[in-house]
Formats: sequence, structure tokens, C-alpha cells
Amino acid sequence: MSDNVTTTTTTTTSTSTTPAPLRRLAGGALVLAPFLMFGGMLTSPPQADDSSAAYLSSLADDYGLSVLSANLLHYAWVLIALGVPATLTLLRGRRGRTLTAVGVALTTFGAIQMSGMLLSDWFTGAMPGAVPLADAVKVFDTVAADPSMVLWRLTGVVGGVVMLPLLLAGLARAGVVGWWTVPVILVPFIAAAMLPAVVGAVVALACYAPLMLLGARLVRRTSPDVVQAEALATA
Repeated sequence: MSDNVTTTTTTTTSTSTTPAPLRRLAGGALVLAPFLMFGGMLTSPPQADDSSAAYLSSLADDYGLSVLSANLLHYAWVLIALGVPATLTLLRGRRGRTLTAVGVALTTFGAIQMSGMLLSDWFTGAMPGAVPLADAVKVFDTVAADPSMVLWRLTGVVGGVVMLPLLLAGLARAGVVGWWTVPVILVPFIAAAMLPAVVGAVVALACYAPLMLLGARLVRRTSPDVVQAEALATA
């Protein structure tokens, strides 16, 4: 019995003693990230079809817009990588902790992978203006087919996209958020692929609500009344 009490006390203390400024920064990061994603999706140049040539041409046609989109998407993933680990401090007790911890680790790793992949947009956008399009396509296809690049892309998508529902499932199991957040967080990535650019971006922003909710919860935990309640709970 004493071991269980000690474990619970240690767990509660570790989540409640997180410095308030760190919680605010992490919360702000999760609130801001969806808006950067929204901007990145809106400014992503349209392409005629799914071919490599069409993709490179779309980036090169308006290089400045392509770079703006890449910047916005890059920093959106950076903010997610910075903010997600702090969601562990929203837990009280052991319920949902393992699921959340796995979701945090894999989502953070995936977000790092996704942010790094966006570096290629600078090069792929510039190549068609420096060499013939056929040569640019050959370089692009060679790099994209490299096994290490395939692994990089796969781990980014699986970690950054698929693991967000796992993270939210852990938090839902702990009672931090509702179960509705689990399917909703997948909609932005489906909308981006299936809907027209503006419509997809708007739908995606609305369905990033779970991330913004987590950010708001983190900020709320820094308010004096909540800090005092947590201090009394661990006294």
C-alpha cells in the first residue's frame, strides 16, 4: 500500500512542479502551430498533377511563395516538437501515462523528421531555374528513391501524423481531453490531400482544435489558482 502511495505522490509531484514559464511557452507553441500550418497550406503552390515534373515546376513558378510555405510548415512542426512533451505535465496519476508517453516520444520524433524534410523545398524549388527540368527531375527522383530518404519520409509521416491520435488517446484515457479529439486530429492531413487548397486549409485549421485545446490547458495550469491547488495536492 505504501509503495502505491509513494508512486502516486511522486508522479503527481513530477507533473505539478514544472516551471510555469515552460508550460506557457509549450502551451503557446501548441496554439500557434496550427496557424502556421494553415498559412503553410494556403501558400503551398498548386501543381498540375502528381508527377515529379509538375511538383518541381509548381515550386519553381513562384519560388518566393514556395519558400514562404516551407518556412511556415517547418516552424509549425518545430513548435509541435517543442510543445508536445509538456503535455505529460497535464497527467495526474498513472491512468493513460504509458500511452501518452509513447505518443509524446513518437510524435516529437516524427515532428522533427517532418520539419527537417522541408529543407528540400529550397533546393527543389531552385533546381528548375538552374538546370533543365528533365535534369532536375532526375536528381529529385534519385534522391526520393534512396532507401534512407524513404525511411526518413516514412518515419516523419508515421510519427508526426499517425502518432498524434495515440497521444490524444492517452490523454483522453487520463481524462485530460475528450475522446472526440482522437479522430478529429487526423482530419487536417486528409483535408490537405483531398480538398481544394483554401477549403482544405480552413477545415484543417478547425480540426487542429485538439492541439489548441492542449495548449490552452497548459497555459491554464499556470494560473495562480491552479498552481495553488496543485501545491496543496502534493503537500
